[in-house]
Amino acid sequence: MAETGRGSTRDAVRWGLLLAAVAVSGYRLPATLRNFQQWRGALPVDPSAADLYKTNFTVNAVGIVIILVVAVALSYLLRSRTAKQP
Repeated sequence: MAETGRGSTRDAVRWGLLLAAVAVSGYRLPATLRNFQQWRGALPVDPSAADLYKTNFTVNAVGIVIILVVAVALSYLLRSRTAKQP
């Protein structure tokens, strides 16, 4: 039986949040990986530049994790609460 009303809106918001979180994380991922590679490459040559790349990598990585954790938590909180039928 199809669910209508508040439940379907809640599911739409839930999946929209998850999709948006994955999109934002996917958008930030290439820059994060590039900063990681530049950090590791600059360590032996210029340690002060390596610190900048490390900071950028850390901020991006933590941001991605926070976005995904918040999206999963909200998705969990917005899930449908249906009674289990035997």
